[in-house]
Parts: sequence; structure tokens; C-alpha cells
Amino acid sequence: MNPIDRSVKKPATLDDVAAIAGVSAKTVSRVVNRNANVSAATRERIEAAIRETGYRVNQAARSLAASRSFLIGAFMPHLPSFYFAEIFRGAAKACRQYGYHLVLEEFDHGSDGVVDRYEQGLRGARCDALILTSPVCDDEKLLDALDRDGVPYVRIAPGKQPDRSMAVGADECRGVEQLVRHLWDGGRRRFAIVGGPAEHAAAMVRERAFCDALAALGGDPAGVALVRIELNESIAEAGRMATLDLLRGTSPLPDAIFAFNDEVAIGAMAAIRELGRSVPGDIAVAGFDDSYLAQLVWPPLTTIRQPIADLAFRAVGIIAEGQCGGRDGILLPADLIVRGTS
Repeated sequence: MNPIDRSVKKPATLDDVAAIAGVSAKTVSRVVNRNANVSAATRERIEAAIRETGYRVNQAARSLAASRSFLIGAFMPHLPSFYFAEIFRGAAKACRQYGYHLVLEEFDHGSDGVVDRYEQGLRGARCDALILTSPVCDDEKLLDALDRDGVPYVRIAPGKQPDRSMAVGADECRGVEQLVRHLWDGGRRRFAIVGGPAEHAAAMVRERAFCDALAALGGDPAGVALVRIELNESIAEAGRMATLDLLRGTSPLPDAIFAFNDEVAIGAMAAIRELGRSVPGDIAVAGFDDSYLAQLVWPPLTTIRQPIADLAFRAVGIIAEGQCGGRDGILLPADLIVRGTS
């Protein structure tokens, strides 16, 4: 018979943490579960004791005791995207802070199967709630299915029925208005939009905001040339192809292009150069999001900055704090960042 190895250290328990912090195990549990009814000083002592003991939450026991899974679901597109990378960075950070885990379900842009992906995937995961980004946040069939199943959700930047649920978003219209005024004051008068997919409600919001701001300055929204990207394996390539179609079919050429996002804008810049034109000399270009790519291209890209990661962080916070049942919205600022392309 092998001797018992008594050198193996047992995992720390709530009682161990409580003994070091000088509080009850119930108070430790409140801190672990992010309960607000603990004083700051007590919370600091408990968190220090947790670090000292190396205590780790037993997730299965925690879920059973709380009758919650501590899982938050989200849909992820199969395409690489700065926007979604930031969304999941912010959501993951919030999940760590609030003691949740993020469950992702992939979907295809332009697909009618989002409800199927929910029913075959996330529904079985029994998530406490979902965060929904565009375009799925505006999918009525999905929203109806979630309402039917009693699954709470928070929408990020919905373009339709903003009062249907709790939502967080950026003031995109204000950012676009700043951009239009900047281009107008710079003498630009022939405008074009390289827009997102038609089913993407955020694309429609940005396009309407652009035309409304132009009309307010005395411009003609009807004269704005519009082309939409067709999504493939590269959003930038989709922007390049759409811009080539736009420029080859438009006369006179626009002297300013507003792109659906930074990746589309970078594709537009490549198309402009491919046709022997210059940025910003012949055509100014502006994007949306203020991705890291916006500062890496040359010239650096003028864009509208929105706090993408913070939107997701706020959405997870709403879920963790039990505020999904409301119908209010949180609106964060979106601001113009002027760089070399305009």
C-alpha cells in the first residue's frame, strides 16, 4: 500500500478566508458573489484574505446555491472584426469582475439561422442572460424566442425598437454630425457612403445621421452616392471592392467618402490609390470605431471613436446587478477623431 501524501495542500475554503479576515463565512460569500451590502473596508480585508489563501470559487456549488448558472451568452460572427474583438474584451473583463463566464455562439452574417443557433446552442447552456450586438440585437425572431423562454438580454447599439429592452449604445448621430461638419468646413461637397450590409441596423443609423447632418448644413442628401459592402472573409477587402464599384460608376468622383467602419475605410483607401487617386488630396476618407488600424495606416485615418469595450462592460454589469428588466438605455459619447485622411 502506498503511503498517503500529506504534503498536498487542501484547497482553501470560505471558512479559511473568513478566519483570516475576521468575519463570517456568509460575509465572505457576499463579497464573492459581488453583493453590494458589504462595507469597503470589510471588502478589502476579505479580498486580501482571498489573495493570501488562494481561494477559488467552486462554480458548481455557487450556481446550485444561487439557482443561477453565472453564464452570460453572446453571438460571435465567423468573420474577424475589431469591433467584436473589443466587445468580447470588454465583456470578458466585466465577467471577471462580477464572477461570471462568457459563452460564445458563432453565427453567419446575413444568415436566417440565428434563432436556430440559439435554440441548438445557447439555449441548452442555460445562460442567466445574453448580450446581443448588431445585427442580432435587431433580429425580431430571436428577441421573440428569448422573450418566450424568459431569457433576459441586454442589447448593444440596437437600431430598431430601442425601448424593447435594456440597451447600451454610443451617441453615433452626434459623432457623425461632427464628421459631416468637419468635411463641409474643409470644402468637401461631393459625398459618398460605403455602407454596411442592408440588414445591419447600425449601418442605417449612420447613413441617416450623415444625410440629416448634411441637409442641416444646406447640402443635398439625394446627391450622396451609396454603395454597400458584400461581406466575405475580409471586411477590408469588401470595402475595397465596394469602393472600386462606386468610383468606377460615379461621375464626377466624390471628394469625401464615409465608410461604415475603419476596416471598410482602409479598403476604400486601397481602392482610391488603385485608381491612381490620392488620399486626402483627391478624396477624403473617414471611418467609424477608432480601431488600432486607424493609426497604423498612412495617412492615419479620420474616424469616429466609440467606447466599444465599455459598451460591453456596461451590458454585463446590467445583467450582474439584476437590472435587465428595465427599459432604459445608457448612451455613451462618440467623438470625431481628425487625422490625416481628411
